[in-house]
Amino acid sequence: MAKFLVNQALDKKRRPESKERCSQVPKGGELNIKTIMAFAFGPIATAGLGLLTVPAIAWIFPPADVGRLNMVQISVSFGVLLFNLGLDRAYIREYHEWNDRGALLKACFVPGFALLLLVMVLTFPYDRRISIWLFGQGHVAYYWILVACVMASFVSRFLSLILRMQDRGLAFSMSQVLPKIILLLILGVLALPVFSKSFMALEIAYLVSLLSVLAIYMWNTRRDWSPALTTAISQAQIRGLLSYGVPLIFAGVAYWGLDATSSVALRSLSTLSELAVYSVSVSFAGVGVVFQTIFTVLWAPLVYKWVAHGVDMRRVDHIAQQALAVVCAIWILSGVFSWVTDFVLPARYLQVKYFMLCCIGQPLLYTLSEVTCVGIGITRKSMLSLWSTLAALIVNVSISVWLVPSYGAAGAVVANAVAFLAFFIARTEASAYVWRPFPRARLYVCVVAAVALSIATLVLGPVAPVHFSFVWLAMLPIVGWHFRAEWLGMYRSLHSAVRLDDSPLLAGRGPDGRS
Repeated sequence: MAKFLVNQALDKKRRPESKERCSQVPKGGELNIKTIMAFAFGPIATAGLGLLTVPAIAWIFPPADVGRLNMVQISVSFGVLLFNLGLDRAYIREYHEWNDRGALLKACFVPGFALLLLVMVLTFPYDRRISIWLFGQGHVAYYWILVACVMASFVSRFLSLILRMQDRGLAFSMSQVLPKIILLLILGVLALPVFSKSFMALEIAYLVSLLSVLAIYMWNTRRDWSPALTTAISQAQIRGLLSYGVPLIFAGVAYWGLDATSSVALRSLSTLSELAVYSVSVSFAGVGVVFQTIFTVLWAPLVYKWVAHGVDMRRVDHIAQQALAVVCAIWILSGVFSWVTDFVLPARYLQVKYFMLCCIGQPLLYTLSEVTCVGIGITRKSMLSLWSTLAALIVNVSISVWLVPSYGAAGAVVANAVAFLAFFIARTEASAYVWRPFPRARLYVCVVAAVALSIATLVLGPVAPVHFSFVWLAMLPIVGWHFRAEWLGMYRSLHSAVRLDDSPLLAGRGPDGRS
């Protein structure tokens, strides 16, 4: 996973860049250590703040409102996935192929935003029904606040892509961190006795945090989106982008269904309190989300850049094994330290320490699949993403309907873990089929073992004579030894990349340190 850094640093001296590109990305157009650290800062700081925000919400608001907030969050994610029409991925895929980046942004943004406005008008007569179905209460204000959240997140999604594709890591990270700080401050105010602890207040606080994201993104990208307002685009350009993005609409909606099945099943077949326990468990799997966020932000643009420059793609095999090592280490460390949740959550959330180990499989398996399924994107066989996700969705729905009515949140997290295991295997096999075969046995053995141990912890942890964290601790030296070659390779690559990045010659400076 770190091995490509040395080659990227060397490429800075080999490949000339256009004036336009050099004005938007670091010299050489490739990632370096400083860029990666800048992008990593945001997810890491956001996860740290999340360790304060999630317990604060759990202490201040009743479980039913925590469950309702989960419905807001999955509805927002659904809106962004549906209405962007797959054109956010098209923007990333075509960024290095278009000369007029403003036209590309406009062509990707306008179709989805127009559809969003149309749906908003069409749902106006049904706002009360939708509010009752989502939140169990017929307050129409809940629905329209939700609509505002979707619109803010939709616009922010495209503006964030500008920062990512220009490698403006620090601005990208600060746009993630500041809203979390704002939300935490609002929660501190709401904790005062003079304020009512209502869902309306919680939903408004969430909306304010999203609007702050939007404001920060708009300011940081003002020189990029403002020219796009007057840029001319053609229907042929939009059709070309939609031909790539449309299959991803269905894949995106199917992925949302995969992600949201557990929440919807709990809302329909169980109680809001069980949904709250599930929601908090997912939130405490944040260390996996940190890894997912950092990796996916860096990976997709980079791998398509490799394709554009004819890089030997066999390096992906090594990165997949290194990513597997990191995934296993994060999973095991989460099992070792999951008991810490007992000290920061109310007593009604004691089950979280068992549930979160199944929940962490979702971001970790998704991240690993982003490496192993790279062939789908390279060959533009995007329909395979849809079929892989649908297969996992069927698994999730089937197990949720079977387990959730009897076991509540416990059944939901088991269904989610098994479904994302199926998702990973399906995407990996599809990529190997349409692109090229690569070693997969080790990948499958490790992830199946991790899922099995997580489910065993959930089932046996509360009654086991030995504390489950010791079982996970015993796995730590095994993983350390088994992946010793990967750890050593990552260390050497990062060390070499840091030295190359600090070299005056390779950093674009003369021996005297001047440019």
